[in-house]
Amino acid sequence: MGRQRAVHLYAPPSSKPCPLVVVFDGPDFLKRAKLPTLVDNLIAQGRIRPIALAMVANGGPARTVEYACSEATLAFLLDKVLPLARSELRLVDEKREPGVHGVLGASLGGLIALYTGLRAPHVFGRVLSQSGAFSVWNRDFVVFDLARRAPSRPLEVWMDCGHFEALAEGNERMLPVLQASGHRAEYREYHGGHNYSAWRDDVWRGLEWLFGG
Repeated sequence: MGRQRAVHLYAPPSSKPCPLVVVFDGPDFLKRAKLPTLVDNLIAQGRIRPIALAMVANGGPARTVEYACSEATLAFLLDKVLPLARSELRLVDEKREPGVHGVLGASLGGLIALYTGLRAPHVFGRVLSQSGAFSVWNRDFVVFDLARRAPSRPLEVWMDCGHFEALAEGNERMLPVLQASGHRAEYREYHGGHNYSAWRDDVWRGLEWLFGG
């Protein structure tokens, strides 16, 4: 998909180092969900600690391959996106505070968000998965197997999904798997469908649960 990829960075109104949240399908969360404005308001109201954002574009036609539990995508985050964010933003050092950073995604983006946390828990210890596509095309993705393993470091995982989505069944089955392995996990179903309007209106709950006081 070429040698360049758009990454939109957001710095919170704070002079202190803060956690980073990597956002899959970043331009959509930027334009359609107005995520920086939403985060600004949550910080101003004291409902979450200041967080920075790295909103990463997907690979267009390669999106499905990139987000279907891809080690190449994980390496891209660790080797390219994280160093870029460190160079431009004041971030908490994950070596001193393991698991401080987060990942956010919807649909297949929610799948790769959970996969990222399960594969790199000492970096990305907070996962916000909206309508996670954990089970599609009549098969479960490898995140179920990874979630059953005893973790090297427990994650904090927020999942939400609309009542009218076929993906709700996979999310319902994922919750007890994560909890049985020792992860701190929460799942919420809301009155909505599979679209950015629903994700925009509910994402604040996950941010507050993961980064609130």
